[in-house]
Amino acid sequence: MVKLFVPILLIGLCLCSDLYLFMRYINPALLPFNPKLSALLKVAWWLPLVVLLGFFAKFLFFNEGLANEYNTTNLFLLLMVLICVPKILFSLCSLIPRIGVWLGFAVSACIIYMVVYGITIGFTQLKVRHITFESTRVPAAFDGYRIVQFSDSHTGSFRGPYAHLVQQSIDSINAQNPDLVCFVGDIQNFTSDELLEHKKAFSSIKAKDGVFTIMGNHDYSTYLRLPKREEAAMVQRTRNVQRSFGWDLLENENRTIHRGNDSIYVIGEENWGLPPFPQFGDIHKAVGNISKTLGKDKRSSTFTLMLSHDPNAWRNHIMPVIRPDITLAGHTHGTQFSLFGWSPASMVYPEWGNSYYLNEDGTETRTTTDARPTLLHVSTGFGGNFPFRFNMPREIVVITLKKIKG
Repeated sequence: MVKLFVPILLIGLCLCSDLYLFMRYINPALLPFNPKLSALLKVAWWLPLVVLLGFFAKFLFFNEGLANEYNTTNLFLLLMVLICVPKILFSLCSLIPRIGVWLGFAVSACIIYMVVYGITIGFTQLKVRHITFESTRVPAAFDGYRIVQFSDSHTGSFRGPYAHLVQQSIDSINAQNPDLVCFVGDIQNFTSDELLEHKKAFSSIKAKDGVFTIMGNHDYSTYLRLPKREEAAMVQRTRNVQRSFGWDLLENENRTIHRGNDSIYVIGEENWGLPPFPQFGDIHKAVGNISKTLGKDKRSSTFTLMLSHDPNAWRNHIMPVIRPDITLAGHTHGTQFSLFGWSPASMVYPEWGNSYYLNEDGTETRTTTDARPTLLHVSTGFGGNFPFRFNMPREIVVITLKKIKG
């Protein structure tokens, strides 16, 4: 019932606002009309709410699984935002003396504009973010090494008119001429079946040292509420499909990449998040043999790149054990929305998007001139749970390593 709380609340508020608006504005306005026309217009007023109630009843009593009803679910959510939210906000604004009605029209129009823009132009935009990571710890042979990060494809959202965006985005990744590509979790919404349509696109990613991937919270199919045995089989299929792309799936383990006499570690752990998100990550197992090289400052003598889906793991789970030079995360999507530079994600996550540096003196900054910084980069995502983005474009991230003298 928890996951139904928001739609139940919205529908309840929409019902109240519909009654309020009908009694205060609609019914009085229809009194001068012909009775038959007036009755027809009254039906038109209540019809959208009846449609929403029909959708909701279907999900509540007849739903055969969100994975099978994804397009219908998206339509339901779209109608909720386009119909319920503007009416609720207009009703609240109309209570303000003098300017209330005009303010209500303005706010409602803005909401409708954001939604329409977000599901059309907004979701099609792709930003390539470039970062240079400078440190004395970068091995000489890796000076200029290019790492492409992408995250949270939620591939099931790329259907119908959005399907072509996957290949376009993969082409953008390949255009960066990466040495290494890292995908940091949530490749699906519900099941690996979503990935099959785009297998050719994902398999076409080219990088000199390959593609590394990890599991995100959505990749465990926990949202389907399946019996444990079916859930385990579903998760294994997700693992197998990713490996079929030619990707190296890291499940609480690490790899070594060599350049001449120099090397770096790539560490990947399964999802670890604060409740209610799953905690399958085992940082001690992931670090494994690297633990023998850790100094008193929890840094390895070899440069380390950490892949961990949820940024909350950085402070609460990773740093108490090892201090990676770079940690790549995703998960937040930046809530796929920002207004004047502010995102609701900032109210939930201390680190929710872009770069965060931990300096040698322990201070955390957005930029750094420190010679041995620790970087956490949180990608705001390659896709989204729902095909909508407003002022928070989909992104891929290019991190270039640069060695500086100590």
